[in-house]
Amino acid sequence: MSVKKISGLAVVFVVFLLVFAIALLPASVALQWVKKDLPPGLQLGPATGTIWQGQVHGVRYQGQYVSQAKWQVQPLALLQAKLNTDLVLGNKRNTSEISAQGQLVYGLFSKELELRDTQARLSLEQVLQRVRLPIPTEAKGRVFVELDNYQLGEPHCQALAGTISSADISVKGRNGWFSIGELEGELGCVNGAAKVTVTKENRLGLQVDAGFDDRGQFSVKGFIKPDASLPKDVHDAVQFLGSQGADGRYRINF
Repeated sequence: MSVKKISGLAVVFVVFLLVFAIALLPASVALQWVKKDLPPGLQLGPATGTIWQGQVHGVRYQGQYVSQAKWQVQPLALLQAKLNTDLVLGNKRNTSEISAQGQLVYGLFSKELELRDTQARLSLEQVLQRVRLPIPTEAKGRVFVELDNYQLGEPHCQALAGTISSADISVKGRNGWFSIGELEGELGCVNGAAKVTVTKENRLGLQVDAGFDDRGQFSVKGFIKPDASLPKDVHDAVQFLGSQGADGRYRINF
C-alpha cells in the first residue's frame, strides 16, 4: 500500500474518531466547559446523556426552580450555522412548578436567539411576584403562554407574537375566594419592550395595555368595569382606582 493511500486512510480514521467523540461527548463534560459563560446565579444539577440529547436534573435561577431540563439537538440545522434544539423544562403535571416546551434556535454567527412554537405554564402567584399592582391582590390560577415566535432583543425583545391566558382566576376577598373567570391577552413587542394587550371580553370588563418599559418598570393603562355578577369586594376595590366615568368604567394608569 502506498504512502499516499495510508495517509488518506489515516485522515479518514481521525475524522471518524472526532465525529464519534463529539457525538458521544457527555453532557456533564460539555457543561463544565461552558460553566464560566452561564448567567450568574444559574445553578444546574447533575447532567446525563450527551450534548446532542441529554438532561439536567434540577435548575434554579432567580428564585425559580424546575425539576428537569431536557434537550435534543437537530444536527442538520448546523449546516445552516444554526443551533436548533427541542427543549422541555419542568413537569407540566406539577401545577406549582414552571414548565415549558418548545424550539430554541441560536445563530452561531449572527448570535440571534429565537423561540418558536413554545408553550409555557406557570402559576398566577409566580406572575404576581414580578409585578406591583396598585391594589394589594391575592390571586391564584394557572397561566398559559403560547409563543408563536420570540426573538431576543434590547431591552426585552426584537419580535414577539403569542398569547397569555388563564382559564379560571380566583381572587381572595373579605368573604373568601371567588372566581373572576377567564382572561386572555395578545403578546407583542413595541420598541424593544414586551407588551400584553387585553381586549377580549371578560367578567372584569378589563381592557388594558400592559408591559415593562426599558427600565424594567411595569405599567398598565386602560379601563376596568366589573360585571354586576361579581362580588361586592371587586366593586369596592376598583373605587380606589379613581372616579368612575360616565360609561361606568374606571381608568387604570400606573
